[in-house]
Amino acid sequence: MRSDEHEGCEAAAALLPAEVCTGLTLFQIEEGIALLAESAEEEGLTPEIERALAAYLEGALEKRDRVAEFILYCEGMAALAKSEVQRLQARQKHFESTAERVRGMVLRVLECLGVSKLEGRTHTLKKRKCPASVALRNEIEIPGEYKRVTVVLPLPCWEKLLASAPDEIQDQVCAQIIKQETTTNLAAIKDALNLETPVPGADLLRNRFTLQIG
Repeated sequence: MRSDEHEGCEAAAALLPAEVCTGLTLFQIEEGIALLAESAEEEGLTPEIERALAAYLEGALEKRDRVAEFILYCEGMAALAKSEVQRLQARQKHFESTAERVRGMVLRVLECLGVSKLEGRTHTLKKRKCPASVALRNEIEIPGEYKRVTVVLPLPCWEKLLASAPDEIQDQVCAQIIKQETTTNLAAIKDALNLETPVPGADLLRNRFTLQIG
């Protein structure tokens, strides 16, 4: 970055949100938009920030293009980060499986040589006994007391099922609950509200808009 551009960005950073929209070059305006976005994230969308963004959009046509390009840039970087996460996860699995495969190969070599370890200059390859673990030969044959079941059903059905059981059974079931999560079925709520069926605690948001960039 040239020194004059760097100084321009520093100058933009020193301005208040209402001032950051004026007198900036097209290069500096992207820095200004970023500053406004950071301010909105920290302080909320205040009237001052709204006025500053409005000043951008009321300016030259090139500045409007910069706002659109900045939004597209942020969305592109988010998509890139998501794909990078997936790539890194695949890379992680690759290296984990490779390391495990080489470990197995070394163990076979140690067995063939009839030794428990091989010394290097900085590392030792040593065969170590693992803690006891379980191997399932046939999962179907495993008795039910050694299994857990996860059932997803509407909350009223669960409450009705539990209420129909004797108090002693209810206490036993509740005591055995390891994890309980309740989620909200937004699709069912939307269908009900579209049919003008009131749903306490929920509203159907209409006349909301998203920004389309062409």
